[in-house]
Amino acid sequence: MNAKNKRYLLIGSVLVVGGALLALVFTSFTGALVYFYTPTEIKAKSAEMSGRKVRIGGLVQEGSLVKEPGTLKIRFLVVDNAERLSVQYDGMTPDLFREGQGVIVEGTWRGGESFQAVTILAKHSEDYVPVKMSQEGIAKARESMLKTLK
Repeated sequence: MNAKNKRYLLIGSVLVVGGALLALVFTSFTGALVYFYTPTEIKAKSAEMSGRKVRIGGLVQEGSLVKEPGTLKIRFLVVDNAERLSVQYDGMTPDLFREGQGVIVEGTWRGGESFQAVTILAKHSEDYVPVKMSQEGIAKARESMLKTLK
């Protein structure tokens, strides 16, 4: 084999290995991406989403959190700007989980009934707000949270 053929073989090998690595990276990242749907999107695709494991993001509606005494079972409503969904969960909740706070729940959508959550992720605003904030500051934090859901 002369020097010219060795060079072509080396370039070809590098291209094949590089292409294989690139394909591996792209396929592994696309499988790892997990999106969440808003209550409006879930209701629009209710039949398609029924029985599937999905994530739903929104705010926990004020006054909707109901805890079952003596158990870890809770029910609450997740809302966006237009729709709301009933969510049931049995387990420990994150420290940041509360009414009026952003939340992402993962579980199974049961069509017209409710959403059975297996995981709750509390979401917070990326804006720093001091502990002693005015009602105007609270309203601004909620507005910022709703912007992240659009």
